[in-house]
Amino acid sequence: MKILVTGATSGIGLETVKLLASEGHQVVATGRNQNKLTELESLDNCTAIQADLSSPNQTLAMFQQAHETLAGIDVLINNAGMNSRKCPIDEFTLEEFDLQYAINLRAPALLSREALKAMKPSKQGYIINVVSTVAKRANETMSIYTAMKQGFAGFSSILMKEAQPHGIKVTTLFPGGTDTNFREADRPEYMSAKGVAKTINHILELPEDIVMHEMTFRPLVELE
Repeated sequence: MKILVTGATSGIGLETVKLLASEGHQVVATGRNQNKLTELESLDNCTAIQADLSSPNQTLAMFQQAHETLAGIDVLINNAGMNSRKCPIDEFTLEEFDLQYAINLRAPALLSREALKAMKPSKQGYIINVVSTVAKRANETMSIYTAMKQGFAGFSSILMKEAQPHGIKVTTLFPGGTDTNFREADRPEYMSAKGVAKTINHILELPEDIVMHEMTFRPLVELE
């Protein structure tokens, strides 16, 4: 398959690119860290494109370049996300709000729109949206991140209903705590990024007549 992965230079995205490329898929990896992208380009079956998803122009240009590089996109994995910091509602800044909106909600929405348009003519394709279990909670000091992820989850649910009649599958993933550099401290009791990447790969390997609409999965130390 021809696959585009965002947020590919660290954590879940990095391990997903490595695994999918090793499985023989043609992968375009995108992110902001050029050094990591250069490393990924050394892998067989992997091409890297640097892009800052906080810019809608760069986001759309990256998709077009990926589409041309792969001669079409079978799978879009919207994995990129960020949380600038934890803070009470009366302390967040407009700049933080706008940045989290741009990366956590606007960019995946734009990429989903472009993928939907590109996939409709062939009546097949797959869009996997990596949200977070934060969208199922209401944690203090996480207001903006939670709002954007809940918005992303809602968008993804509607995308599924609009895409599936055209033969395009959509899966919304809600991974729980994952031990990545997204966190300030190591959390070895959490899921590994490699484990989440394997889960994403398993979804792609489901029988053709099955679609996973939503999937929530957590480390054993999390009960909700």
